[in-house]
Amino acid sequence: MLGRRLLAFTLVETMVATLIIGILVALLLPAIMKAKVKGLQIFCTNNMRGVGVGLISWAESHDGSFPQQVPLAQGGMLPFLPGSIASGGVIANDVRPFLLASNSLGSAKILTCPTDRAKAPLTSFSLVKSNTVSYFTSVRPKRANHNTLISGDNHISLQQSAASPIGYRPVWSTNRHDLYGNILFTDGHVESVINTNLAQIFYKAAAAGP
Repeated sequence: MLGRRLLAFTLVETMVATLIIGILVALLLPAIMKAKVKGLQIFCTNNMRGVGVGLISWAESHDGSFPQQVPLAQGGMLPFLPGSIASGGVIANDVRPFLLASNSLGSAKILTCPTDRAKAPLTSFSLVKSNTVSYFTSVRPKRANHNTLISGDNHISLQQSAASPIGYRPVWSTNRHDLYGNILFTDGHVESVINTNLAQIFYKAAAAGP
């Protein structure tokens, strides 16, 4: 009986152990959640790289022009659908570039960001619509200028700004990627961009020239 008493935990010891475990969990939880968010952001980055491969592959088959630059009669998508171009004229809520490049995209799943909780992963390109895709398309991508955008996360809000060359200043509208958003450039590379750097990317895309 004495041996059993020595091996048994008292109520106080149990409470102390529980308290220590609770403190450890509270300390580790933020780091775990941050790692999870970072992992989902990397997942989205990989999705966007896949989108870039598909769109660039399409462009290489059409004299370097993206679907946004080729008339419908020639296999592209011009003109843009009425009301699809956002204020400022830089980006559009038009999914046809993704559909035209679907043979090179491989799977419709890459058109949904895993942190975009309002959208379920797409199981087929037949389900691709403006409200089921997590990415926008650039109105005028410039293949000759690798530092111009072609696509990106669509959680963007355009705020009126007299100092802006397009009349609006873009900002990420939600915390989908922990204050960042992903931008796909015309050479296929993807960058995680913070709000303070987003405007210059948009202004460069709107500028005249190649």
